Amino acid sequence: DVLSDVLSELDIDFDDEIIVKRTFSIDGKSSIKLNGEPVNAGMLRKVTSKLVDVHGQSDHFILLKESNQLALLDQLGGSSVADKLQSIRSVLAEIKRIDEQLSAIGGNDDERARNIDYLNYCIQEIERVDFKENEDEELLTLKRRLQNSEKIAVSINQTVEALTGDGGAVDMLTSAERSLSQVQRFDQAYVSIGERLSAIIDELGDLSATLNKSFEFDETDSSLDQIEARLDAISLLKSKYGPDYHAITEKYAQFVDRRDLLLNSAENAKKLLAERAEQIEKLNGLYKLLSDLRKKIAKKLSEDLVDQLGRLAMKNAKFDVYFETEECSLSPNGFDKVSFMFSANPGEPLKPLSKVISGGELSRLMLAIKTVTGEANTALTYIFDEVDAGISGVTAQTVAENFAKLSKSRQIIAISHLPQMVAMSDNAILIEKTESDGKAFTNVRELSEQEKIDEVLRLIGGFDSDYGRAHAKEMLDRANAFKNSI
Repeated sequence: DVLSDVLSELDIDFDDEIIVKRTFSIDGKSSIKLNGEPVNAGMLRKVTSKLVDVHGQSDHFILLKESNQLALLDQLGGSSVADKLQSIRSVLAEIKRIDEQLSAIGGNDDERARNIDYLNYCIQEIERVDFKENEDEELLTLKRRLQNSEKIAVSINQTVEALTGDGGAVDMLTSAERSLSQVQRFDQAYVSIGERLSAIIDELGDLSATLNKSFEFDETDSSLDQIEARLDAISLLKSKYGPDYHAITEKYAQFVDRRDLLLNSAENAKKLLAERAEQIEKLNGLYKLLSDLRKKIAKKLSEDLVDQLGRLAMKNAKFDVYFETEECSLSPNGFDKVSFMFSANPGEPLKPLSKVISGGELSRLMLAIKTVTGEANTALTYIFDEVDAGISGVTAQTVAENFAKLSKSRQIIAISHLPQMVAMSDNAILIEKTESDGKAFTNVRELSEQEKIDEVLRLIGGFDSDYGRAHAKEMLDRANAFKNSI
């Protein structure tokens, strides 16, 4: 079911078979296909992690990280833990929804009061400036006039003099009008032209008066300093609330609406805070239930691991899981902080796993964990890369027997140099490195029953003698007998 969910998430069709195809080209590029669909390496790992569980010597150290230890307990809890974690996520989602609503109306009383104070400040600042539409443009025009008043005065005087002064345009046009009036009785067209000349004379007089008036300053007109101060105030308003009059007006309306909402939301906030407190209480209850369940799982794990370690020639080993309540802020994983505690020898106190365990001990502990937790792992294939390094004798035999037990429900692929492991295997594959013409080659081939005996003989360091071969064959016979008994 888990694998089906992952493949559905990746939109990959499958029945009972999954085909992974990875192609490497000479130029170093590669491509991956999953049931014919192109995928990347991350997508492939997401699928294969549900199919194959790979463990090498370095992979053991994942277990030393306490967050992974907690994840192992949760994995052992199966649907019971998963259901509680889902319930926790549901409550957290509800708390998030409430928090968003509280945020929309200003949060708690203190936050709401701060927000109202801020909004009042912004509203009053905009009202105090009392920015009018187009006021900034008009002020800039007035500022330019004041800054260039002398130049403007000279120009206007010259223009007015040219229009209405002695001998100016009006005088000349008036003279023209009088001359034309003397012939108007001869042709109506001259009357029409005379009327046009009269209109031009009136327009020039009005234009001259307008120019004169444009330079007249009322006593109430602002000084240059006052204009600068007013423009600075408007500029500050723009920098804070919008680039122009319309944007500032819109922002002002938003501030007023927001303030009114906050002023009228106290009752709603009180209701939401009560709902939040109720959800927090529910969440803490779920945390407690989850913690109690984890402690039961941890107790059984400890008992089963001590039993398995005893079978792996660690009869004095002790194992326990210590729990601490971690201060957490709405954690989706509960408030538990766990630490796997271990002691390999009598008289030694339990200490955190990372501080006391050796490589060989860790290998056996990992094997014991795999034996105990096998059913909880969804992967159907385990790959062990020389996890039996550093062990021999009776312990090696026990490890081999544990691998055989695991193989009843899982496919086990083990890379090993131990004769006990080779003897216990259902299929033995020899990997050899050879050199030819200055190049290294890796050869892989399946061993026949007789070749398997030869390989066991080689690994135990026996001489190629009747006695040595009998010893190797006896190891295979005992291994086969053990496998038939389980």
